[in-house]
Amino acid sequence: MPRPKSIIQRVEVDEAQKAHNCQHNRNHRVERGNKRLKVWNQRSADHYCITCALEIVARDMAKLQELERELRGE
Repeated sequence: MPRPKSIIQRVEVDEAQKAHNCQHNRNHRVERGNKRLKVWNQRSADHYCITCALEIVARDMAKLQELERELRGE
């Protein structure tokens, strides 16, 4: 039986190959070799520093938990 599709878009944690600013907050600098969150947006990727990435993940987890509660009728 095939698995249902995922509602989570293509994301991964990788290592910056060069220094750049976070795409959410330009005051946050991602240095070469730092971990970052890579979120694919059609053919290109957006890159976020760990601080912003953790906020994004926490917010999205809360949204998913709310959807689960709604689906369960809670």
